[in-house]
Amino acid sequence: MLDKVRAHLQAKIRHRRIMRAALQLVGDQGERTTSPVDLIALVFGNHAIEITANEAPRFLDAARVARGQRLPVDGDDLRNLNLYELESDDDDNVW
Repeated sequence: MLDKVRAHLQAKIRHRRIMRAALQLVGDQGERTTSPVDLIALVFGNHAIEITANEAPRFLDAARVARGQRLPVDGDDLRNLNLYELESDDDDNVW
């Protein structure tokens, strides 16, 4: 049980540190152009945390949205995320 709590706390700390770095990179209004490689380098340099090339763009997108920017979205992206598919085909599911 204690291991689960410790892992959860460490994950929260990791997330906060990466988000803080992402917010710093995108600027106060989310206007700065930055790349995932910049975030990877900054987080490793400041916190010795390694993040993957898949994680970095997601953190940067989250930081831009947090700063009030809208992300470009087309229909293909939404279908890939499965936002419109139900987990079950039951008619009992009412949304």
